[in-house]
Amino acid sequence: MKRALLLAATSIAAVSAAHAADFAPIKIGTNCTFDGGSAEMGVSMRSALRIAVSEINAVGGVAGRKIQLVERDDKADPETGKAIAEELVNKEKVVATIGYCNSGVAAKALEVYQKAKVPLIIPVATGTAITQQYGPPAAAENYIFRVAMADALQVEFVLKEMIDKRKLTKIAVFADDTGYGEGGLKDIERVLARRNMKPVIVERFKQGIPDLTPALQRARKAGADVLFTYALGPDMATVSKGRQELKWNVQQTGPWTVAFRNHIDVAGAAADGAVMPQTFIQDGVMNERSTSLVLQYAKMNNVKNIPCAMCAAQTYDAMYLLLNALFQAKTTDGPALRNALENMNRRYTGVLASYSKPFSKDDHEALGSNMLMLGRVKSGLVQYDNPRDAKRAILSSRSKIAKTDAPKIQAVKVSAVKSEK
Repeated sequence: MKRALLLAATSIAAVSAAHAADFAPIKIGTNCTFDGGSAEMGVSMRSALRIAVSEINAVGGVAGRKIQLVERDDKADPETGKAIAEELVNKEKVVATIGYCNSGVAAKALEVYQKAKVPLIIPVATGTAITQQYGPPAAAENYIFRVAMADALQVEFVLKEMIDKRKLTKIAVFADDTGYGEGGLKDIERVLARRNMKPVIVERFKQGIPDLTPALQRARKAGADVLFTYALGPDMATVSKGRQELKWNVQQTGPWTVAFRNHIDVAGAAADGAVMPQTFIQDGVMNERSTSLVLQYAKMNNVKNIPCAMCAAQTYDAMYLLLNALFQAKTTDGPALRNALENMNRRYTGVLASYSKPFSKDDHEALGSNMLMLGRVKSGLVQYDNPRDAKRAILSSRSKIAKTDAPKIQAVKVSAVKSEK
């Protein structure tokens, strides 16, 4: 009798444990830096992810299992970023991570996710080589995905606008000394080389430098008619204010970081007229989904403007793409999730775009160059440079129109120096 009771109790305990496991939260990791020059990216990403997860959990989660975010601050430091990856994968047992704002930090952590066969979806870091490091033929399976616009596509888009449409050909390049600046400079030089062109001058500078007047004077003396700056918002503001003080009326441009609030708010009127590539413009016409995200963000954080609107929009869409993969895979197993992401069988309409098979085995970039619009800073806001783009924003464009949108640039290992991008 005692033996029978013991066996029954053991069976009940086993069933209860299995039942509890069936409804245990699904852990998803996320990390960025929430202080310093990258903070606007980090807080925008984190808030958008919390909004998406809150929406998902409010309707029951995934097959009755709620999603639990495991949040970490990587301090924009590559070694910290790698340590966090190891913690999330090996200790917290996350099924996937949506994270990394800094290209140099991400580069250091990629190996952890690749070896563990845990998908990493990057919604912010834009270094061209990030998704290529383990792409074919380097590895049979690639666990690194991205829902952000690769630097190579941003550079191509901006230079085409400057050179072909505006006939501005004397490009001065200002790039910070981080992995982000290094990668951006290489992308610019490669695109120009294909046109048999070179920058008229290249200026490298330390992140956080208080004054760039001498470098700006050299660029003006070199005859530059375009000032292409690869840096984060605070250093972008230093360039804008320096140019204004010199009364130098030159076209200022750069990657998407030109649109960061810590550039526009710090530079003030000096930022006006600067243009940049954008996948999402908060200050213009929006569709229902994007309007909902902006309103929820404003309410959650008690702010008028999202510090990095593109960061928020890309992160929100990344979470829902992962959600679709979880439903399709019917498991949290890493290889199954990777396979589901590469072979998504249902369309998802998000904030940025309509995603139909956003990834494939050979292409882990969700966004193509067709998504890019030119934004312009005007009176402290980022607005559409081309009014026709405002009409596009009302509709849900396809996230990419062809596999050829993927960057066709030989992969270059991203610098893993301590960086703010």
